[in-house]
Amino acid sequence: MKKLILFILLVVTYLHGNSQKNYWQQQVNYTIDVTLNDVENTLNGNIHIQYSNHSPDTLSFIWFHVWPNAYKNDKTALTDQFLTNGSTAFYFAEENKRGYINQLNFKVNNSNAITEDHPTHQDIIKLLLPKPIAPSETINITTPFRVKLPYNFSRGGHVNQSYQITQWYPKPAVYDATGWHEMPYLDQGEFYSEFGNYDVKITTPKNYVIAATGELQNTDEKNWLKEKVATTNAFITPKNTEAFEKIMQFPASSNEYKTLQFVQNNVHDFAWFADKRFLVMYDTIRLKSGKNVDAFCYVLPNNFYYWSNSLQYTKNAIRSKSEWIGEYPFNVVHVVDNAANTNGGMEYPTITLLTAAKSKKILEDVINHEVGHNWFYGILASNERDFPWLDEGFNTYYDNRYNATYSNTTTENNFSSKKIPDDFNELILASLYALKRDQPINTAAEKMNNVNYNFVTYGKTAKWLALLEQKLGKANFDILMQTYYSQWKFKHPSPADFKHIADSIAGIDLKEHFALLNQQGPLLANTKKQLQLTGFFNLKNTDKKHYISILPAIGANYYDKLMVGTLIHNYNLPPSKFQFLVAPLYATGTKKLNGIAKMNYKYITTSWGNNVNIGVNAASFSYGNFKETNGNNTPLRFSKIVPTIRYNFLSKNPLSKKTAYIQFKSFFIRETNVLFKRDDVNNVDIITYPITSRTVNQLQLGIANNRILYPYQAQLQAEQGDGFVRLAFTGNYYFNYAKGGGLQVRFFAGKFIYTVDKTFINQFKTEQYHLNLTGPKGSEDYTYENYFFGRSEFDGYRSQQIMNRDGFFKVRTDLLSSKIGKTDDWLSTINLTTDVPKDINPLQLLPIKIPLKVFIDIGSYAEAWKQNNNTSKVLYDAGLQVSLLRNCINVYIPLLYSKQYSDYFKSTIPEKRFLKNIAFTIDVQNLSLRKFLPAVNF
Repeated sequence: MKKLILFILLVVTYLHGNSQKNYWQQQVNYTIDVTLNDVENTLNGNIHIQYSNHSPDTLSFIWFHVWPNAYKNDKTALTDQFLTNGSTAFYFAEENKRGYINQLNFKVNNSNAITEDHPTHQDIIKLLLPKPIAPSETINITTPFRVKLPYNFSRGGHVNQSYQITQWYPKPAVYDATGWHEMPYLDQGEFYSEFGNYDVKITTPKNYVIAATGELQNTDEKNWLKEKVATTNAFITPKNTEAFEKIMQFPASSNEYKTLQFVQNNVHDFAWFADKRFLVMYDTIRLKSGKNVDAFCYVLPNNFYYWSNSLQYTKNAIRSKSEWIGEYPFNVVHVVDNAANTNGGMEYPTITLLTAAKSKKILEDVINHEVGHNWFYGILASNERDFPWLDEGFNTYYDNRYNATYSNTTTENNFSSKKIPDDFNELILASLYALKRDQPINTAAEKMNNVNYNFVTYGKTAKWLALLEQKLGKANFDILMQTYYSQWKFKHPSPADFKHIADSIAGIDLKEHFALLNQQGPLLANTKKQLQLTGFFNLKNTDKKHYISILPAIGANYYDKLMVGTLIHNYNLPPSKFQFLVAPLYATGTKKLNGIAKMNYKYITTSWGNNVNIGVNAASFSYGNFKETNGNNTPLRFSKIVPTIRYNFLSKNPLSKKTAYIQFKSFFIRETNVLFKRDDVNNVDIITYPITSRTVNQLQLGIANNRILYPYQAQLQAEQGDGFVRLAFTGNYYFNYAKGGGLQVRFFAGKFIYTVDKTFINQFKTEQYHLNLTGPKGSEDYTYENYFFGRSEFDGYRSQQIMNRDGFFKVRTDLLSSKIGKTDDWLSTINLTTDVPKDINPLQLLPIKIPLKVFIDIGSYAEAWKQNNNTSKVLYDAGLQVSLLRNCINVYIPLLYSKQYSDYFKSTIPEKRFLKNIAFTIDVQNLSLRKFLPAVNF
């Protein structure tokens, strides 16, 4: 069998070798001398580049990447991508945390050469050659350079005096058969660089420990590292917090300096890392061929407990990939603990930097993945910006294979193990498919949103390779990968190159399988799911089962008191087209059966997720109590049925956070009312409780952009009921502050229109629909859309709840029959809410951090402009706001307000005026998954 496999491998190698006759790639060799200044956080260096033109073209210029300039200001592609992916940290960074490269003075073959700026990107320049370089010629390029290292926002920079030196020197872009590949630095989306030989000398204060690409040439330094290895055993268990804090402090830098030399051939990048606190672990890895590889782990002292097995994890990673793909070609491998607060790791030739995980299993997974990149990225150097799946997805396939081979985890038989899937990736992918928000595997990195990049590029590609393994058989699949490695190591393979070898191994054209790379949706057809009841929830085996979940439900309001019942729903991941929720609740106070119900059918109309939703909601609760003279309490109840149709418009650009919708609802509401009649014969009052019905039709148009910087939303609403039309526009815009928080600006404008004669009776009938300058009370929530604990209360703290609607002033003027600012004409307000900086927020002293804000409301309404009106035309209030549970509960404390309000309070609230004027909102609609899990943005 082994002879047959070897024969197949030789035949495929021969055939594929013939297909590479016209392949070429440039050779770029580097000699660099660089010095670290750990006071100014700068690098000063000189670089000598030997550029060999192996192309058939004569080149008159060379594009250079000067990627430190990606951190120069907020006008770079890196900044834009940070914002797109939800981070403002760099956009608002202080100047001393930014970085750049300067003092470039290029010479080509000792002749001065000039550069031109790239038309779009600050971190790309064009080197104009004094004399064009012909095919087969080699030129020598030299320049000094100075780098101001940024704070580590992405892959490189510094954290105090811990240095992560990556993408740090001027570097020629790739020129291949398709032309130049100049590209800006990005956080999401990796690199494409020319292979060459590196000889790098690094000068630092003497007490820094340096980890770098390639082999250390200094014998004395190697011996010093061995001495550090012997001191690590004292740090295995992190029990003494004070000791750990002490060892994590940065020692003073030595006044003496050292220069270390690192050499490595056949690599396309060079990275190095420096920290005075590194502990070093060392061992050798013996491969099956008998070759020995030096393995080093550089660990920060406070993480040593979790890294105690890191050398073994590194050995397993090197040996497994060497066996499955091809032997590790270098003589050294380094794994470095990252002081920066970033997730995961980043790979460079022979070295990887990764964040210390507070879990040995997670650390093993990350080490295996990052060391595996030596094959996919380091040796098979595809264009990762255009084809990230050739690197990340292939590597993830081998992660899964590694876990199946080396994992020692045991399955626990507990509640979570029965409910939570072993692999969340499949669940997220299935949800993306269901919503048609997934992007094809073969999508360029910068065109993917972060959810698709993290789950499609990695997980879906790994599944695609696993299906290819099933199609070919494991033995043939291994031949495929070994041939791919053998033919393309130290080169730049493309998807077509991989397909060519796969076709050769399979003996057929695998076009149907490779076509899946360019398609949305699941790789395999969905199977019909079986219905199954489950307790609470279940996310396991959702590809085979559609769960109907049953769990206890609880609720409360002032009238029904505590409500207990059952919640039955089919809200699952991935979401189904038809969803329902039913929650019958028994009210212990009113002895009534209350509850809510919801049914919705979603039909996705476009390939990018536009959808129409047709559904109906229903609810029934008590909204008040009427206490008769005999002491009996009669609950006043409402019920509603709300059919809805809504069309959601999503941007065709997966990176965009823009959405729009059009929605129509009809509210069919039944309410218990109190009717008094006088029995003149018996001289008694007769109280009856008739049930009345009313209908409100509501049309909404809305747009929003949920971007991280300056998000906004706007809504135009038209409502129609018996005798009226109510128009309202609400717009919100958020201005971010550089040091956190921001200013929320809300604008409201409303108009009430009678469709019948404006008589006193019609004014009374439509009173609850009139526009309010103050945030409406529960009795004015005419569609019962908001949660009110004491909806109909007019005294006590329960009466102080308002809702975010209309003018949304926070002062209360509901103690008289006529509220200030209530109108059946027009109303307009501006509401401002600003965060209080943390350094002056007294609530920051509490153990639980509570945001403190300041609000200002300014508005006017029609009656204030009428003749003979003695009140101000423009009213205001201002005060403090305390926000809890991510703005789900807000407490408002008015401190300043117009004289009209002051006079009102003096006449109606004789005592405890301050406390009684406090208002609050309970906005359960703000309990969205997006707020608590911002990474979930699909």
